[in-house]
Amino acid sequence: MNFRNVWFSFALLVAPVAVQAASIEGPRLGYVFDHASKSIRPILGIPGAATMGQPLESGLDLRKIAISPAQDYVLATEGEHNQVVVLATSHVPLVPIQVQGADRGPDQLAISAGGKAAALYYKSHNYVQLISGLPNAPKIAAHLYLSSGQTPSAFAAGDDGQTLLAGVGSTVYWVSPSGEVPILKGLHKIVSISLDSHQTALVADGIGNQIHRLRNVTGTVEPDIVAGPNEGIAAPVAVALSQDGKRAFVANGKSGVISIIDLQARTEIGKVSCECTPTGLDRLAGEDVFRVTELSNGPMWVLEAAAQQSRIVFVPPASNQE
Repeated sequence: MNFRNVWFSFALLVAPVAVQAASIEGPRLGYVFDHASKSIRPILGIPGAATMGQPLESGLDLRKIAISPAQDYVLATEGEHNQVVVLATSHVPLVPIQVQGADRGPDQLAISAGGKAAALYYKSHNYVQLISGLPNAPKIAAHLYLSSGQTPSAFAAGDDGQTLLAGVGSTVYWVSPSGEVPILKGLHKIVSISLDSHQTALVADGIGNQIHRLRNVTGTVEPDIVAGPNEGIAAPVAVALSQDGKRAFVANGKSGVISIIDLQARTEIGKVSCECTPTGLDRLAGEDVFRVTELSNGPMWVLEAAAQQSRIVFVPPASNQE
């Protein structure tokens, strides 16, 4: 496909939308971090008719960020000392709110599925700080220490600000202030963990090519396998739950296909091919809309996973990125 011609035709079609978005508050699909300019850019429009907006004014030196699933705030580190701050996207210029009690310089950030809590991981001391009170009154709610020796390959925070799942080596642990409890063993490469508000988690094994489900993660755990190679799972890089908890979405790095799994029947009910190499499944505004690739000089790909008909669409790059 000749994307240059597609971009040109697409730009002609959505130009009125972009002009309108610049003059009045139009729909926003969400936000994305521009690593080149260390800024946050809005994605203007709706799936299939979106453009990349200009960076949001902040005056901050942003280093690492995580975007709330509701797109209402950004958790970030900024400045020479990598202070942890929260930025409400409804206010421009962006105004930082410091996270009370947060240590500087976390190596990884993760926000819970409902956006009510988050986790900060510090490699040097192998511990995690959990944040509650998001977005308006963020503070550290718990300090959780991990066993020494290995860095987690994936982790997920619960909306309660107390629950943490961490994938370390071949094992998924439930981590609490009283210690670690192994709840799933024998995996090959834990690449992604998704945890919903009902204490159900999905775990992607990138080498075993399986998607594991863990129900009641802080109690009597009920594990099962909901998808494998027979359901099209091939080198998965990310897994996500639908808003109603009935479907799973799996981004397969080897095939470039997004697999859609019915969790009750544990069968593949759909798949959508992307002319890209997926890097993740980051939720955007709307029902089960996810960003599949990072911002780059090429198109940014988006999954619109409607229950009846799912599709992959793209957002053309901003003009100053071409």
